[in-house]
Amino acid sequence: MSDLTELEACVLGLIWSQGPCTPYSVQQIMKSSPSPHWSGSAGAIYPVFQRLERAALVRSQSQKQGKRESRAFQTTAAGTRALRSWIGPPVSEWAGDLPIDPLRTRVRFLGALSVEKQRTFLGEARTMLERKRNEIQKDCRELKKSHDQFQYTMARGALHVTRARIRWLQEIDDSLE
Repeated sequence: MSDLTELEACVLGLIWSQGPCTPYSVQQIMKSSPSPHWSGSAGAIYPVFQRLERAALVRSQSQKQGKRESRAFQTTAAGTRALRSWIGPPVSEWAGDLPIDPLRTRVRFLGALSVEKQRTFLGEARTMLERKRNEIQKDCRELKKSHDQFQYTMARGALHVTRARIRWLQEIDDSLE
């Protein structure tokens, strides 16, 4: 498994950072992510665990949780090497590409609306992003207390991007005649 997909690498990284964990616990982390492209569905997560285990990047052990039995996974030495290789250096050129942005796509075609509806769209989009910004700020405060520098830094990155998107939408609104 030389080339991990982003999902496989993210799951591998979560297993590495969370210690022995179950597919369900990783699924819950991904479901709570502010990035909607991470699928927290069981249909996506459980097969990733199986592929990682077949590739000997993780190993599992049965554990009892009350009356239920589950499997806890942890990274192997090969899994840690694969994770480190995926992170880099070198950093893959495509890692700097712009992600899919539904707002940016809609703005491309904003001319199809009247100026009044354009302003309404921009106002609603800003309000939605401001709500998301507030949620991310709350997460940042909590993560700062956890002393996990990199998880906190990742959340700060989301905060910076969200603030930039709000400024961008305001810039568009200011340019309307």
